[in-house]
Amino acid sequence: MDIKNIIVKEYLESLTEKNELNRIFPILLESMGFTILSKPTEYLGLPEYGKDIVAIGIDEDNIKKRFYFELKGGKDRDITDGNFYGKDGIQDSLTQASYNKFVSAFPEFDQLPLKIVIVHNGVIKGSVQATFESFVVATQNNLVNTSFDRWDISRLTLLFSGKLFGEYLLVDPKTTKLFNRVLVNSDTNDGITSDFVDLLEVILSKEEWKKSKKLSRRWQLLFETFKLIGFIIYTESKEYNNLEIAKRYLTHLVIKFWHWILKNNLENDKAVTKYFDQVFNFYYKVLLEYFQRTIPIANLKDGLSSEHSGRYEQIGYTKRTFDYLDYFCFLLNVERFYNKKINDESMHLQLVNIINQNSVSSRPLIDIHSSTIISILNLFIDFGELQNAKNYVKLVLRQIKYAKENLDFIPDANNSIENVIRFTVTGVKPVYFSDSTSPILTVLMEYLALLDMEEEYNIMKEFILERKIDLGLFVPHHGINSTSTHLVKDKENDLEEQLFSKSFRDGYQSETRLTKNFNKDLNFEEFKKKIENKKTEFKYNYRTNQAGYPFLKDLAHNYFQTPFFPDKWRNLIIS
Repeated sequence: MDIKNIIVKEYLESLTEKNELNRIFPILLESMGFTILSKPTEYLGLPEYGKDIVAIGIDEDNIKKRFYFELKGGKDRDITDGNFYGKDGIQDSLTQASYNKFVSAFPEFDQLPLKIVIVHNGVIKGSVQATFESFVVATQNNLVNTSFDRWDISRLTLLFSGKLFGEYLLVDPKTTKLFNRVLVNSDTNDGITSDFVDLLEVILSKEEWKKSKKLSRRWQLLFETFKLIGFIIYTESKEYNNLEIAKRYLTHLVIKFWHWILKNNLENDKAVTKYFDQVFNFYYKVLLEYFQRTIPIANLKDGLSSEHSGRYEQIGYTKRTFDYLDYFCFLLNVERFYNKKINDESMHLQLVNIINQNSVSSRPLIDIHSSTIISILNLFIDFGELQNAKNYVKLVLRQIKYAKENLDFIPDANNSIENVIRFTVTGVKPVYFSDSTSPILTVLMEYLALLDMEEEYNIMKEFILERKIDLGLFVPHHGINSTSTHLVKDKENDLEEQLFSKSFRDGYQSETRLTKNFNKDLNFEEFKKKIENKKTEFKYNYRTNQAGYPFLKDLAHNYFQTPFFPDKWRNLIIS
């Protein structure tokens, strides 16, 4: 057995729960050209014994057949006397599959020969093998056009090696080496390894996209490989009992896949986006599992803090909380988009509780924390909870104002957490600590206008003018009404292609003044008018929105630490 098969065998044996095999096996069948008519999750709890997966495919004898696949994993991965004869055991499953009819509208479904296959990522124990084979032969002799088979760990290893891993993932020394290093090092840092970035690049570079009426098998297998990689990373993270690993790596996978789609103008190609949907849906389920595990902790008093971080926790608690809220808000937005906002009340209460229980939720340290604040405020506004939005704005402004007045600190506009740590430890601002201009304060001042908070505006205006803090926002050159498109530096990629591939820098800083005629203060109504007039400063027709994935932009902003663009809040409708 070569090294590739050893890796594949070890991976398959690591699937310790039946539902893990349930998720990965359909990927193999699709890569083999099977048409899947039902999957395990579709018949959970229904009397479809012996029919975990029903599919149509070409058998080894080149005859088109119906296939009933019965999957055995977890404690039943090995076939033994106990699970052969036991309740809902293999003997019972094979009998039920043989005689209970499966109804399908697939053309000529009932006329096709039937093959029933036991699939298990283990072995058959010697003591039961003769019994199993005798039962299969006797049952087969009593049926017409029906045959049986068994795919064990050896057969699965060969199939996965040849049909999935062998097509792209472990087809050459380079991808094999990269993949191995990804698995070995996935838990060694707080981000993703460069090997994972390179692995996806290498896989995508193996094929040149050519437009055709039908998606070629090579591209289908490449997309199936993405699904497989996602599942393997998920499985590895569960081995470490750390779904944070899967969250990080799958985030990059989703963003990379969507960037490739945008780059090739395929966002409206249903044959391609079908595969993206499958990758994203798996990512979404991983996020759900991650938050189901962690929300009980986050809902404790200061639950997101760590008692083992020492002095770093002054910074670490805040950073961890804002990162957590970023992805939690993303999950809520996805949930609201697909489920028509039916769970808004529950989601609103969850968000409020996490903020209330974690005391640093309103204490930004770097300017990019504005993205978390914007996400929270926009959700409160969309929930119709305007008072909560106002309360949260007040909390954040109070924290910023207090830190400046007592510590001479406002969030670092260069977004360097290292700068904040040095300043916290030494009390001396590093050379590259930037607080003369504050984008985060600019955003919050605009929210004061949107939420009609005149009293808070007057307090903060006096504070900003007294402390001589400049207000400015990052605005891309790419807007519909832009007069600076000639200044775009990256002419190879449009705004979204940049957004989904790197930290976006192709823009300018738009200044906001709280005075008029150089020295006269703007009153609240004048400021509101100014902000209203700024609505047209940046508008853009996003291909990602038009394709039906508006929430994906938030993921890219968060991942690459790109500040939200002004249309994120200026287009809000507040009723």
